[in-house]
Amino acid sequence: MQSPRGRAGEAPPAAPGNVARSSVTGVAWPGIPDPGRARILSLLYQLDHSQWWPPEVLLDRQMRQLETLLAHARETVPFYRDRLAVLYGRELGGLTPELWRRIPVLDRADVQAAGQALVTRSLPEGHGPMADVSTTGSTGRPVTVKSTAIMQSLFSAMNMRFHLWHGRDLSATVAAIHVLSPEQAAAAEADTPRNWVAAYPGGPIFHFDVRNPVAEQLRWLHAVDPHYLLTYPSNLMALIDHGPATGPRPRRLAQVSAMGEVLTPHQREACRSAWNVDVVDAYSAMELGMIALQCPQHTHHLVQAERVYLEVLDDDGEPCPPGTVGRIVVTDLHNFASPLIRYQIGDHAEVGLPCPTGRGLPVLERIMGRTRNMLVLPSGDTLWPSFPARLFLDVAPVRQLQLVQRTRDDIDVRLVMDGPLTADQEQRLRAALVAKLGHPFRLTFTVVDGIAAGPGGKYEDFRSEIS
Repeated sequence: MQSPRGRAGEAPPAAPGNVARSSVTGVAWPGIPDPGRARILSLLYQLDHSQWWPPEVLLDRQMRQLETLLAHARETVPFYRDRLAVLYGRELGGLTPELWRRIPVLDRADVQAAGQALVTRSLPEGHGPMADVSTTGSTGRPVTVKSTAIMQSLFSAMNMRFHLWHGRDLSATVAAIHVLSPEQAAAAEADTPRNWVAAYPGGPIFHFDVRNPVAEQLRWLHAVDPHYLLTYPSNLMALIDHGPATGPRPRRLAQVSAMGEVLTPHQREACRSAWNVDVVDAYSAMELGMIALQCPQHTHHLVQAERVYLEVLDDDGEPCPPGTVGRIVVTDLHNFASPLIRYQIGDHAEVGLPCPTGRGLPVLERIMGRTRNMLVLPSGDTLWPSFPARLFLDVAPVRQLQLVQRTRDDIDVRLVMDGPLTADQEQRLRAALVAKLGHPFRLTFTVVDGIAAGPGGKYEDFRSEIS
């Protein structure tokens, strides 16, 4: 799909095989879709234009949509009747980001405690039906909210934007290695792949459980021989590390799509070096859907402003300027079933400068992960630790590493290796880690058989257990 005006840095043209699925017998091209698929294509047409709007136009549309959401939440969602009182009495059409920030921030504990009080008593016509959506609980606080058919259509359109931005051939084969839902597990067991795109005929997507041994994953991956691979960044690294034992990458592999974890520059480079393919990234959450997608021409992420209103806030609750890191607070513009208004998802990000492509969508230069992935210094200051593979591979044949901070002075270092850690290797690794961490922490080294992923199949190379 092309942008409405010729621009430098446009997304690549759609593949010739990307023709809409037709519902009319005898008319294969141009495709004439059924009403459900036509809705998605209509959304895509609008998204193709709105991505080029100036930021101030996007912001104005967001504020108007938020006013509609606020009125609905105040009238039909018990949880918000008092919570939104800070905005009572203002004139319709006068909502601004400054007024918006008067609303208290919502966190996971609030969602858990609210329960059914967060569910609307009257869903507007055309939004239903409602369905439960649950998070994996990787933060230790799993939540369940209601979703709607409208939200699913919007998700499908955003997902299609992602595919088209990155020039994917929608008739190609996809392999997805992740934690499977019961439905996906049943399809995998029966070996009955489904299409992986909405509104187009699409190619097949095959699912495989990430909890299978990596060697089995690789054998399966070579058997499927996909054009695209979807998996967690940590699992991608495990596949690459085990590759020499099973042969080169799948023959047809053209691109990897990352999900569920923070994707690091090292992981991008490792995939290019080992497999000669690029990794593209999407930032999403079960309870919110697509939040930000990697730009077609850069590694930064573009906030999906047509779906969410995203704030990056400092410790005082004020917006962070470009180049600074803050906590992410997101509002779903279209969830009228369980409105998530100023929802603090638990992640941090660095605000970016405007996108050089000319798109008006807000830029996240880096997505940093959750608070528990921050190192706490003895002074109380915090920072985002980074452990490039060369840091430990130059010292010892470490296949996997994880640091767990117990106190402000103590860190456990877990290593997966084929043999024991020698005294010399421990000494050199200790010196390298202390230099990287910027403080002489007490490090306790343990060689383990494996490091399990957390809920949802996600892996963390650093975790803090300090409140």
